[in-house]
Amino acid sequence: MADRDRIRDARLAPVRRESVILHVDMDSFFVSIERALDPRLARQPVIVGGDPSSRGVVVACSYEVRGRGVRSGMPMGRALSLYPEATVHACRPRYYAQISAGIFRILSRVADKVEQTSVDEAYIALSEEALGWAGELDAGERIRRAVRREYSLAASVGAGPSRMIAKIASRLAKPDGIRVIPPGAVPSVVHPLLAVKMGGIGEKTAARLLSLGIRTIGDLAAADEKHLRRAFGKNGTLLSRLARCEEDFPVLAFRDTPDPKSMSNERTLRRDTDDPERIDEALLFLTERLARRLRSERLVGNVFHMKIRFGDFRTILRSKTLPTPTNDERTLLRLAREAHLRFGEGKPVRLLGVGLSGL
Repeated sequence: MADRDRIRDARLAPVRRESVILHVDMDSFFVSIERALDPRLARQPVIVGGDPSSRGVVVACSYEVRGRGVRSGMPMGRALSLYPEATVHACRPRYYAQISAGIFRILSRVADKVEQTSVDEAYIALSEEALGWAGELDAGERIRRAVRREYSLAASVGAGPSRMIAKIASRLAKPDGIRVIPPGAVPSVVHPLLAVKMGGIGEKTAARLLSLGIRTIGDLAAADEKHLRRAFGKNGTLLSRLARCEEDFPVLAFRDTPDPKSMSNERTLRRDTDDPERIDEALLFLTERLARRLRSERLVGNVFHMKIRFGDFRTILRSKTLPTPTNDERTLLRLAREAHLRFGEGKPVRLLGVGLSGL
């Protein structure tokens, strides 16, 4: 679930001051995998995406390519007009998902509480009592060394007193670095940043904040909560308290979910898209992650659920009872593809979700 959906839908929990949060973000994940497989690409501009001769879009691109304005979700033809000498590689979502699974096994060796939020990102909760504010540097470096040693890939790591601060720290650490923002450094490091850099604030919300004279995270932290509540309803209170690090979303490992009767995963796409390759990559990630969760808990289910939220925020939910219980990713992927083909093909999609019940 993306941060903006968390702000809208989730119930917030108080920040646990006894814990340190790490945010691990793989650098140019898909591009880095292709470069690890073919070292000749190391100094070349690379685009991973669909067929330029069809409706393919950019799935990922190297930093050099981004420098000329190429972005994920851009039509391949447009991307190549901006950077015609770039090397194009077809997207291989199943292989990327396998590498992702291996990396998150590394993270699980460092801490018990690891929450994977996408194919290339995760949050980790560390005990401050055990580590202190110097210990997360060691934990972050151990993660980075292990990922590089086992997969020849770079990871950026951020640490802070909350998820939001940790994610900001990892962005500041890119590429291939580590950054720690302890509580006392938040005003000097985080408050000057634009409010849109805070998870959960999109362009429309940022524009509304600007109309209220709120430009930076510090402005938001200092704003009168009553005024924010009048402008944004309950989300105003949440945004205010998040900016002040007074509330946060807890890091939840799979084992923290007690005795589920159902399991599900959702993913908000970075941009609304009707591109079949981007959608299939998301479905592959969601179904493989769901299958791993089910198998880790030794569970099977016999009712498949599919959620599709379109670009206009219209949402459909569909269910299908299966003849036999399953936790097989191939079965789940086939069902997800069928549901999207039947109910969502050709429409811009904002969010996808898959689940199993009857566990």
